[in-house]
Amino acid sequence: MPQRGHELRIACAVLFATVGLSCAAMAEPAKPLTLDSAVTDYCAAWSAADRGVRDRLLARVWAPDGVYSDPEPTLAKGRTALSDAVAAFQRQYPGAHFQCSAPQMHHGAMRVTWILLRPDGSQVTQGEDIYDMARDGRIQRVVGFFGDPPQAAPILPAKASAAAQGGAAPLVGTWRLVSATERMRDGTERPDPNVGAQGRGYIVYTATGQVCAMLGHSQRARWAIADQPSAAEAGAIPENLVAYCGTYSVDEAGGFVVHHVEIDLSPNGTGTDRKRFFTVTGDRLVLRAAPPLPEDVQALTITWERVR
Repeated sequence: MPQRGHELRIACAVLFATVGLSCAAMAEPAKPLTLDSAVTDYCAAWSAADRGVRDRLLARVWAPDGVYSDPEPTLAKGRTALSDAVAAFQRQYPGAHFQCSAPQMHHGAMRVTWILLRPDGSQVTQGEDIYDMARDGRIQRVVGFFGDPPQAAPILPAKASAAAQGGAAPLVGTWRLVSATERMRDGTERPDPNVGAQGRGYIVYTATGQVCAMLGHSQRARWAIADQPSAAEAGAIPENLVAYCGTYSVDEAGGFVVHHVEIDLSPNGTGTDRKRFFTVTGDRLVLRAAPPLPEDVQALTITWERVR
């Protein structure tokens, strides 16, 4: 047995010299693969300039049919293709290396952020990888993203939050003016004086809770001098044009929408709320203004058609 052990040690030494394997690695069982070690070895593979080292790391952590993709675009299927892709990357950034974060798990997927550093320690870029793991704990797929992380979507104003929760779904979109009609207290009807019988306009409700409306006369008198209205011409603007933007909220139970005006053609309109009862039938939207209304006006109805 001692002689046999001596022969094994000699054979091991020869094997180490020829293919670079350690006798200790042959004698000891491989350490179990964990998420942390998979990320560490995968990150090291991208930093390894030596093909042999890189291939051994990938053999440990990368599934035989694993797939890598990124926006370059790079698409690598299998270990050899991935090792080739890493080699091409290293020719582009010689000496650069990666620093990778600890993995963050969500069900079967894993996210890792990383920084690419030059040999002098300066940063080239940053990004994140999304991993899918195989059943044996190796990496089945990685989708890489480069550059600064996207900014978080803005939080909607409290008044607009209801619009984003589904109650505004029938309203969302762009609508073209059909008519704006006032019913007077004496029972007669007339076109809204601000819009006229042949008025034009649009109202837009966004899925994120914003609203913009502009409507007015289609035959507005042109100014004598472009972009330089006289005092009389400027004074007539609010008489035949309605324009404002802001956020909106919907009361489904009450059947109304409230426009929270943030900017208005009329300075006095800024900061006010405009309540409109609404009905949507097919591609028709009808808005009915809630009080207060002008003294002689009983109801104001504005009809729109969806733009497709």
